[in-house]
Amino acid sequence: MVSKTKKNKKRVKNNKKSNKSKRVKVIFVEKKHTDDYMKSKEGEYFDNKDYDAIIKENCDCYYYDEDNNKKILFKFRKNVFPKKICSLGIDCLKEASKKTHDNRGASAGVIDLKKMPSYANESSQLIGRSKFRVLAYKSKHTGKIVKNSLGNISQSNIIGYYDKRDRNLGPNAPPCRTTAFTSQQVDKWNNVQPLLTSIDKQFKKLLPKNHKIQYDKAHDTEYVIGNTAFSTVTINHNWRTALHKDAGDLKEGFGNLVILEEGEYDGGYLGFPQFKVAVDPRNGDFLAMDVHEWHCNTKIKPITKDYTRLSIVAYLRNKMINCKGKKLE
Repeated sequence: MVSKTKKNKKRVKNNKKSNKSKRVKVIFVEKKHTDDYMKSKEGEYFDNKDYDAIIKENCDCYYYDEDNNKKILFKFRKNVFPKKICSLGIDCLKEASKKTHDNRGASAGVIDLKKMPSYANESSQLIGRSKFRVLAYKSKHTGKIVKNSLGNISQSNIIGYYDKRDRNLGPNAPPCRTTAFTSQQVDKWNNVQPLLTSIDKQFKKLLPKNHKIQYDKAHDTEYVIGNTAFSTVTINHNWRTALHKDAGDLKEGFGNLVILEEGEYDGGYLGFPQFKVAVDPRNGDFLAMDVHEWHCNTKIKPITKDYTRLSIVAYLRNKMINCKGKKLE
């Protein structure tokens, strides 16, 4: 038999480990690059060497703006979601996250003909070409000009609701809509709700003031995900994002990032290069981040042949609050 003394020592040891894992490091950072410099690097990539610190533990990160106001850059928590709910998320969202889109703007990187969609991957086709976007292209089949803004393709999809018209329905399409995944894959959408609700709870716990503002605005419309502060979720599969700021989401709100994994890989750090700090979110971690600051990912390096890095970002689309009342579909 194990003596009471040994049991108590073991309990104390386990409590010390538990308390250590719950400790939250607090850091303050400052801008190391000018706003003009960062703007000039939009759509480009930053590597590990561009960061002074890579955070891999519970951490609250702050900075002071030009008016000396204390701002939150991010809040990071390790292992907040159980493996069961993470596995369920992978099962429900993995295939949908692989769907490619050509409208991700700067986050998809500088225009690269090898990464452009097959119907617009020749330099002579592209019209109104900028650093990471073209405004139109000449069709290979008809020779006509197609006015459609596009960029490099990426494995990135949206679920939930969206505040832009479905261009396939023409100019009379409603201003807000339910995404294809949510309307067509109802079982998977319903099964992933516990994960999205858990993400919302973390948001409320760590940033209650921002959560209340976002929650109240989200519930001015029925285009809201259950009892959360979210209208929309972006899901990305093994995608390294280039330098960008998120556009279209609520300015007073926050981006809520969760990573789900299969197999093994290294890298994929979420970096804020202007502040020279990055975070290493892994399976079941939670990151609340100011997506209105410049951010991007470092290179993802596979360790096993088959791996999945499925990133989930939950937020409120700003214009969704203009679609008050019942859903228009």
